[in-house]
Amino acid sequence: MTTISAQSGKRIQRPRVTVLMPAYNVERYIGQAIKSVLDQTFTQFELLVIDDASTDGTLDIVHAFATDSRVRVVRQEHNRGRPRTRNHGLDIAKSEYVAFLDADDYCAPERLAKQVDYLDANPHIGGVGSWKKWVDMDGSQVAGEIRRFPLEPDEVACKMIRECTLGQTSLMLRRTAIGNYRYDPAYPYSEDYELWARMIEATRFANLKEPLTYYRRHTEQSISAHHGDQELATLRIYSYQIEKLGVEHDFEDLRRHERLLKLSSRESVLKRTGAPLDIDYIRWARSWLESLRQGNLKTGFYPEPAFSSLLAACWLFAARKAIRLSGPIAVFREVASSPLTRIALMRPRLVSKITKHD
Repeated sequence: MTTISAQSGKRIQRPRVTVLMPAYNVERYIGQAIKSVLDQTFTQFELLVIDDASTDGTLDIVHAFATDSRVRVVRQEHNRGRPRTRNHGLDIAKSEYVAFLDADDYCAPERLAKQVDYLDANPHIGGVGSWKKWVDMDGSQVAGEIRRFPLEPDEVACKMIRECTLGQTSLMLRRTAIGNYRYDPAYPYSEDYELWARMIEATRFANLKEPLTYYRRHTEQSISAHHGDQELATLRIYSYQIEKLGVEHDFEDLRRHERLLKLSSRESVLKRTGAPLDIDYIRWARSWLESLRQGNLKTGFYPEPAFSSLLAACWLFAARKAIRLSGPIAVFREVASSPLTRIALMRPRLVSKITKHD
């Protein structure tokens, strides 16, 4: 895509991708993040860095890179927080695609090229992420530490009911897909998960089967400093999705839901919910999962049969775990009479596929 300068009459190539990088007090890391973008094999991009009123040397480092014409710097005079800063970037991004990269992470040289190729070849997909590899505070890779997200659009959407299935720092979106969607400032933590949970109703997402982004672990991260707040935000995001299915629930249901869908051990269920994984728990789990399935059959919020298969896999896992405390006969009665069991028996390959990364 090209535009014509009114002053010179020369044709200027408009970037196809805006890489959006919010930044706040990340002087230690942002240089590596910016360099990883400037070193991309795909060159039709602009790097939009929005400094959220940093009080350290972040802005000086950014300005040192701004001699490259691909770097655009925006300074916010007052700290607005991550959701509003990201929204500002979405409002002023003009490219066909928007790629996200956090200022304390960095990406592989071929990241943009592979994601642009994927979106160009799959016009029905609104956004594509990738796996990500964890690195330590100094940016060195941690052996074997890869976050494997589900790949296929149906899996990405269905598993959103239990966790965020898209990596914020590794995602590329069509600007038309995000449209009028914006981050909710009421979610200073897990703001990305909350946004994707709303977008899946109208947008299909996928992930590439390789780590194209390197995610840095360090003590200043919000996930480290505000773990409790992030957990509460996650429960609110579950609640939003469950309400979309028309299923009534309370806080205890959300706690149990999180453990049930994450295929947790007996010890973990007891610790997090206070409920032993016994016959009473299994009866609740059956009623809960069947209610979610019936709600989805009415609303069509999640793709089928993938959603029912996910619930069926969670059901059989919990039933097996309950045998120790409840005995095989009591558990078998519940298993034999549940439609979720029949789904698992009818679609064993789909059940296996949708849980293979669990």
